[in-house]
Amino acid sequence: MSNVREITVDIGGKNFTITSDDDYLEHIKGAFEPSMVKLFTAVASGSQTILDVGANIGCTALHFGALAKSVYAFEPSKTTFAFLEQNVAKADLKNVFPQNMGLGAEPGHYTLTFAPSFRAGGFVSNQTQASHGHTIENILIRTMDEVVGALGISKVDFVKIDVEGFEGHVLRGGKQTLATHKPEVILELNHWCLNALQRTSIPDFFDLLRSMFPVLLAVDDQSYLDLHDTSESYVVMYHHILHMRFPNILAAFSDAKLGDFKASFQHHFVP
Repeated sequence: MSNVREITVDIGGKNFTITSDDDYLEHIKGAFEPSMVKLFTAVASGSQTILDVGANIGCTALHFGALAKSVYAFEPSKTTFAFLEQNVAKADLKNVFPQNMGLGAEPGHYTLTFAPSFRAGGFVSNQTQASHGHTIENILIRTMDEVVGALGISKVDFVKIDVEGFEGHVLRGGKQTLATHKPEVILELNHWCLNALQRTSIPDFFDLLRSMFPVLLAVDDQSYLDLHDTSESYVVMYHHILHMRFPNILAAFSDAKLGDFKASFQHHFVP
């Protein structure tokens, strides 16, 4: 860890000192993902409990600490988790609780692979051959349903999932939690990770999401399209696969709590 360094990052209008040892610090220098922060703020503000699945070094967890009463930040890599703990401690956020585990469909011991220069790209690699020069770590996976019960969480309002194509596994392991608490969920859409790492096509992934969520919106910067609408879903697939547009999906069980989101984002798309 000779390359460890720290920078000051604006996350949602607040400055935080972030420590890591990879090139991700260059990516977030100055301000952390302003469009993503705006999306999280519009959907998750006022939450009682947030589950941050794929917390990496903690930038999203720090932002969620200002939006919710309690935040449980899940990061399975032991070395990345050390930075997560350090960054949360330096921010003095007593309501953010780092958890050194991942979430999936089946509990057990797995492997995680990542490039040393980019921890944020770590992926569950049990079924995938890692390329030369990557780091492989043994990790623990539990299910969302199991963990919510074990931690005694009485209400889950919001779930963020960014796990490099493993999103479907996380959702399958949280069916009871989702059905009981009906949280809003924001998850990453990354067709390369889904295809190469999970052998899952975008249409199959969308079908899984439609089977679970009556509200399903693909978000691109300040706009969104409805994935339950056949023509809009086609537009999302086309522009995501060819141009990596629509990197986020907002899933919900009703429109009731999406007022702030729909006031801030527009239902249209400009190629």
